[in-house]
Amino acid sequence: MTVHGGDVREVAEQLGIDPSEILDFSANINPRGLPPRALERLSQGLLGMYPDRSARRLRKALSRKLRVPPEAIVVGPGAEALLSPILRCLQASRALVPVPAFGEYRRVCAQENIEFIPFLLERAECFRLPVDRFCQRVEGVNVVLVNNPHNPSGSLLDAEDVRRILEAVTSRGGTLVLDEAFVDYAPHASLTADAASRAGLIVIRSLTKFYGCPALRVGYAVARPETVEEIVSYLPAWPITQLAADALAEAVEDRACAEASLRENDVEREWLRDALTAFGHTVLPSAANYLLIELGEGMLPAAALRASLIESHRILIRNCDSYEGLAPSRFVRVAVRAREENCRLVEALRHANR
Repeated sequence: MTVHGGDVREVAEQLGIDPSEILDFSANINPRGLPPRALERLSQGLLGMYPDRSARRLRKALSRKLRVPPEAIVVGPGAEALLSPILRCLQASRALVPVPAFGEYRRVCAQENIEFIPFLLERAECFRLPVDRFCQRVEGVNVVLVNNPHNPSGSLLDAEDVRRILEAVTSRGGTLVLDEAFVDYAPHASLTADAASRAGLIVIRSLTKFYGCPALRVGYAVARPETVEEIVSYLPAWPITQLAADALAEAVEDRACAEASLRENDVEREWLRDALTAFGHTVLPSAANYLLIELGEGMLPAAALRASLIESHRILIRNCDSYEGLAPSRFVRVAVRAREENCRLVEALRHANR
């Protein structure tokens, strides 16, 4: 089973406490949550009607935001849930994937009988994808799967670097599936608009991370309209609920809330990085709303540190031992939250390693 962050209910049950008592730094979710208009819309949902199967209003809101035709957008029950339909649509047989990576890539490839070919990222390069070397490896695969910003490190490729990879992949007859689940925190690096008209490119994005509502499970992909039609054919008849579609349409249209989230995340990410670095942790550069921490010598190993923070401080962090390509016991990942919560984390980590 693939391990993820956000297992608050499981941890709370083990401790015999209410989930609200746990401060979750293991899942990379915007602490602002849904914008007020979106929350209001969620409470007004009509439960006696079937959902709009194509999520028209949400796709139109995304179309205006992204400046792509609504016909180039397909909405699904979470970004991860779109992986399998996309790979089926592409008739993928061999997939090149930089690792460490989101664990669902390998799981979905196994389910679809796709050969998973790892490309190992280097700690010395802060797990940033080396574009030139990577482009030399795309021969002989028909799908290349890259996430930008990278999960779990948060390293970022600029748009031109990603376009170089795209050129290398398409020149050899392959398709680049670009996972931009966290690109809302680095919108200048996105290739979403390119995907609406460019052959050989499909971009996957999440809605519920940036808008702080993972329980709603909504993601989308952008591709050429004829590709979108084929992806839709592999989805359930009603991929998402009307409640989720309407709430997230409101959220997408709330530009002021999005801009505030970006400003707050930039400030808090740098504050948290500096605070953690000050007492011996190595914090890798990140453009997203999370930080990958390499634990120093003499500090608790990742699993013990996670257990200690849960037991003593009711704080949940991500033990990264499950990430392929990361040294065991050496890495944890934390979300960037609001200042008061970030202060709690820093103090807890300070005490845990004494």
